[in-house]
Amino acid sequence: MRIYAWISLLILSGLVYGESLDFRDIIQNRKDVKYIKLAYITRKGENLASIYKRFVRDDSVISKSEGMVEKTILSNPLVKSWNDLPAKKKLLIYLDVEYIDIDKVTKYNQKVAELSQKLKDALMKKRAEAPKASGFRGSLFYMASYGKFTQDNPKLASITFLQNSPISLGLSTSYYPENSDFSVASSLYFSYLLAAASNLGADSIKVPTEIGGNVYGEYRFAKKNFSGYAGLDYEKFTTFNLEGIQAERKIYFDENTVFYLTVGAAKKIKVYKWDFFAKLSFSQSIASSRTTGYGGATIDTPFTGNKILFYLFKRWNEKFFAHSLLKYHWMSGPSDITTLRLGVGFGYLLF
Repeated sequence: MRIYAWISLLILSGLVYGESLDFRDIIQNRKDVKYIKLAYITRKGENLASIYKRFVRDDSVISKSEGMVEKTILSNPLVKSWNDLPAKKKLLIYLDVEYIDIDKVTKYNQKVAELSQKLKDALMKKRAEAPKASGFRGSLFYMASYGKFTQDNPKLASITFLQNSPISLGLSTSYYPENSDFSVASSLYFSYLLAAASNLGADSIKVPTEIGGNVYGEYRFAKKNFSGYAGLDYEKFTTFNLEGIQAERKIYFDENTVFYLTVGAAKKIKVYKWDFFAKLSFSQSIASSRTTGYGGATIDTPFTGNKILFYLFKRWNEKFFAHSLLKYHWMSGPSDITTLRLGVGFGYLLF
């Protein structure tokens, strides 16, 4: 069986540096190497024969029936004619090691590596010199969410219900000091939760409004094209008092306040040719309290735990944007809690 050396001299996007390769070492020390595959970008007026002349010995006679020619044609099915190729056409070229002129291929590889490095340096310089945002920025946002809430204590009760919110409203602000990669961001929101069916036997459960907020310090790593951030999250939410439910067969709520230490990263990504701003964060509770709604409660332990949040932001024009999030909590205390929520919405950029 033939084994092929898959060697890309240039990532076709032209943005990643390609390390120089020692073709002599590859060919001389790999007796089972038959072909070398190159990523190649055409110049105006080239044809397949002229391309091969750049890499094979001058005394080589290459026919259309050669294996490397057949493999090259099969690997580029979108090319209709090889006689007059357009400029900047991306191709995969196979070279039979029996015909290769090592000096030509090595020289080509070095030129590609130099060009790739220049492109990388130019991109990094452009990013570093790009005007930095300064001053205050703010937005108002709306989101609707759908979720599932589970609270379980094997000795008392287990509750599962859909935790749906048709309205979450919030304000987000950021401050960017002039000529600095540091910034400060914060947000505040509240979520109105619909009454929902559960496994308690009641027709529906009316859950009080949730409130949340955060303050983060952020740093922009311009050369890596992403931001890292860390700070505090605050959440005020409601859970069931399982002691009261078991004792009186009546629904009682507890009010919980939790502060989290959060770390995360943000980066621009591409999804189906659309540019999105994505954030991923992890939070660990560092302080919490619980106010029981059942007078006969004997357990006053607060909830502690973690949450993960994934957020996507898509700007539609100068003022409006769409966004979505996926948030998952897992917490323990007087019972075990898990919540999973998916939200989508839009927002308006104030300044």
